[in-house]
Amino acid sequence: MTVHDISHLDALWDTASSVAEGAINVNPAEAFVLGASILLHDAAMSLASYPRGLAEVRTTIAWKDAIARLALASEESGGESFDIENPPSEIVQRIVPDVLRRLHAERAEQLAEQAWRAADGSQVYLIEDSELRRFYGPTIGQIAHSHWWSVQKVEQELSEELGALANRTLNRVDRVKLACLLRVADALHLDSRRAPRFLRAITNPAGISALHWAFQERLARPHIELDAVVFTTGQPFGREDAEAWWLAYDTLNSVDRELRDVDLLLQSRGKEVLKARRVKGAGSPEILARLVQTRGWRPVDARLQVSDVPRIVENLGGSKLYGNDPTVALRELIQNAADAVQARRKYQKRAANWGLITVGLLSEGDKIWLVVEDNGIGMSEQVLTGPLLDFGTSFWRSPQAMEEFPGLMAAGMHAIGRFGIGFFSVFMLGPVVRVYSRRCDKGQDTGRLLEFRGGTSSRPILSPALAAPAPIDGGTRIEVLLNDHPHEAGGLLHINSYSKRTMSLAALVGAVAPNIDVATEILVKEGTEQVARPGDWLKISDLDLVRRLNPTADRSDADSPKADRALMQRLEDEDGKIFGRAFISPSRYLFSAGGGWVTISGLRAGRLHNVEGILLGEAVTAARDAAQPLATRDALARWASKQAELIVASVKDEERQARSAEVVLECGGAIGGLKFVKWGTDWLDTKEFKEKLLSIKEIAVNFSGEFDYDEDKDDVHPREFREYFEVSGDIVVILKHDGGVLRVGNSSWPRFVAGRHKNSESNLAEYTINLIQQAWGENVQENEEERIVGKVLYSEIAREVSVFRIAEVRGDDDGEIF
Repeated sequence: MTVHDISHLDALWDTASSVAEGAINVNPAEAFVLGASILLHDAAMSLASYPRGLAEVRTTIAWKDAIARLALASEESGGESFDIENPPSEIVQRIVPDVLRRLHAERAEQLAEQAWRAADGSQVYLIEDSELRRFYGPTIGQIAHSHWWSVQKVEQELSEELGALANRTLNRVDRVKLACLLRVADALHLDSRRAPRFLRAITNPAGISALHWAFQERLARPHIELDAVVFTTGQPFGREDAEAWWLAYDTLNSVDRELRDVDLLLQSRGKEVLKARRVKGAGSPEILARLVQTRGWRPVDARLQVSDVPRIVENLGGSKLYGNDPTVALRELIQNAADAVQARRKYQKRAANWGLITVGLLSEGDKIWLVVEDNGIGMSEQVLTGPLLDFGTSFWRSPQAMEEFPGLMAAGMHAIGRFGIGFFSVFMLGPVVRVYSRRCDKGQDTGRLLEFRGGTSSRPILSPALAAPAPIDGGTRIEVLLNDHPHEAGGLLHINSYSKRTMSLAALVGAVAPNIDVATEILVKEGTEQVARPGDWLKISDLDLVRRLNPTADRSDADSPKADRALMQRLEDEDGKIFGRAFISPSRYLFSAGGGWVTISGLRAGRLHNVEGILLGEAVTAARDAAQPLATRDALARWASKQAELIVASVKDEERQARSAEVVLECGGAIGGLKFVKWGTDWLDTKEFKEKLLSIKEIAVNFSGEFDYDEDKDDVHPREFREYFEVSGDIVVILKHDGGVLRVGNSSWPRFVAGRHKNSESNLAEYTINLIQQAWGENVQENEEERIVGKVLYSEIAREVSVFRIAEVRGDDDGEIF
C-alpha cells in the first residue's frame, strides 16, 4: 500500500519506543530478537525472499488458489478464460502482489534461518553468526510471523519465555511482549514517513493504494497524551479527499482496537503494560476531525447501513425472494450440504462419488423437525459464527475460504452457492434452528452447536457439541422445527392448495435434487432409504426419471405412452459432453408447464415447456428460480433433429408430430419426415407438401391454427360449430403452437430461428413460407383475403387467410416485364 523499505523498519523501533516509554523495558537479548523481527516482518513481501524467485512462488498453494479463484471469477462474469498453468503476463503481474502479501507473514518465519546461494556456491545468511542464528532464529521467525496472527493466537503460541543463550547472556526473551510491541508499532506507523509526497508523484499509485498514500502523507508523527496516541495533520483534507479521510478514520479505528486488545492481553499477564492504550478520537468522526482536520466539509457518519438486519434477512432471504414454496428451503439446505461434500472430496482427495446427504423428518411429541445432514468438510467455530451469518457473502468465494482450507480452490472447488443467502431461507420453515458442525480434520472436541430460538430477530447461542446428534465423522447437521405439519396445507409434503394429496419425503428429495452429484437418502424407521446416487439420472429408465421429476403425476407403466419411452435421449456435443437427458413432449395448451426441469448443479430451478427430462443450466437469479441451459446450439440442434427421427418412427398422432415440429425448429433442428401441415383433412410432411405445391399455382393458408367459432361471423350455434365443422379441402392449416422450451422473464429460450417472415407467427409458419418460395421462385404474391374455409352442416364458414399465388409475368410493347 505504502513504503515498506528500510525507513519503515527504522520507524518501527521509534514507534515502539514511544508507546512503551517508561512502561516496558527490553533487555539486550530481547532487543536483538525484536530488532531482527522488525527487519524481517515485511521482508517477505518481495520475490527476493524466495531463493528461486517467481518460479518458487508459483509452486505455493496460495498461488494456485489465487489463480484458480481469479479464473473462476472471470468465468462467472463472462470474461476471457486463460490457461491457469501458463497464465498471460498481465495475469501474473496482477496476482503476484496479492500472493506475496498473503504469504509474507508466514514466509517471514523462515527468513532468519534461510540460506541464499552466492555465485561461488557458498551459502549466505541474513544472520551471519551461526550460534545466534540457530538459537534465536526460530523465535525471530515466529515473532515476525505473529504480526498477522490474532491476539488470542499470540497468547497461545508464544506464552512461554525463551531461556538465555548459554555462554552469551543471562537474559531471557519474553516472546509475548515482543510480539505485542511489533504488532502495535506496525499498526501505528501511519505518518508521512510511509508516504513521501515526491515518491508518490513518481510511483503514481492507483485505487485503494492511492487513498492510503493520500491520507498517510498528511499525518504528522503521532505523539502520546496520557494513555492515548494522537494523530494530527498538517494539510487538511479537502472535499476531493473525503474518501481518503474516511479510510484514515477506519484505519485508526482498527489501530485503536489493536491497542485495546494488546492492553488486555498484557494486563492479563500481570506484567508490564503499554503506555498508550487507545487512539484519541477513534469511534467519533466529529472528535477525530478536530485532530485529522478537514476543510470545506464536515465528516458525518452517514454511510449506507442496515438498521434492521433481521427484517432485511427475512425479506431478501425468505418468502419475499423465494415465494411461499417451502420446498425451496429444503433445496437450499441440500445445496449447502452438496457444497460441503464437494469441498471435502477436493480437500481430502476423495473419490468423485464419495459423500452422503441424509434428510429426515423426526417427531418429538407433537413437534416435527426437518433434518438435513452431510458428512462434508464441516465448519470451524470462526466460519459458523462468521461467514455463515454474513448475509450476502458466499464463504466459498471469500479470502477466508483460502485461509481455512489452503489448496481447496486450486483443487477445483466450484461451489453451487454464489450469493450467501441460501441458508437464511431455512427460517421460512420455522424460527427454531439448530446447526451442529465440526470440521472433518479436527477433533471431536471442536464440534459446535449454533442454536436459533427466535429466528433472525434473536441472537443465536453457541455451545459445544461433543456427542450425538452432531456428525461423528465431521460435517454439518441442520435441524428445523417446522411451523406447519408436513402433510397439512402449506406443509413441506403438501402438493398444492387445490388438493389434499401429499407426497413422500423420498419423492420430494428426488424431485428437488434430481441429478445432484452427491448420494441422497432419507431416514426411515428401519434406518435409511436410498433416493438417488451420483450420475444415476443418466442410467435409470426413462419412466423412472420422469417419475423422479414429477412425483405428483403418479404415472404407472400403463399410463406412460410407449412412444414416450422410446424418445428419451442424451443431449450432448460431438465430444460427448452431456447437457441433459430429455425428449420432446409438446403441450396442447399455450406454453403450459411441462414435465421437465432445468437444473443447476443437480438442483431443480426452472420448469421446461414442451420437453420432459433434464437440461443442465446455470443460475440467472439469486433465488435460482430461473436458469439458462448450458446446451450449445450445435448440441441442441443435433438432439432436436434426432428427436424428429424418433417421433416419426414411434408417434402416430399427426397433430402431436406437428407440434413437435414447431419445437424441433425452435431448437434449430431439422424436422425430417414429421407431419407439419394440414391440407384439408390430410396431414403432410415436407416431401408431400413440396409435391403438392408443384401441381398448383395458388394456396390459401391459415397460420393461426384450427378454426374457432366467431360469434360476429358465424350464423350457427357454437355447439354445432364444435361438432360439425369440416374444413375445406383446399385450405392449408398451420398449427399455432409456442415451441419455446424455457421462459426466462419476458423472453423465450432458445429462439435459434432467424430471419422471420413479416407475417409468420411461428417457426412452422416461417418454414411453410420458405417452402412455398422455394417451390415457386421469387414471383410469389401474398395477400390477406377472405375465403370459404369450411362448412357447418349447410352453412359456409368464411375467414381471412393468407393467399399465396404465382405472379403472372407479362411484358409491355417494349418488352419490359412487369
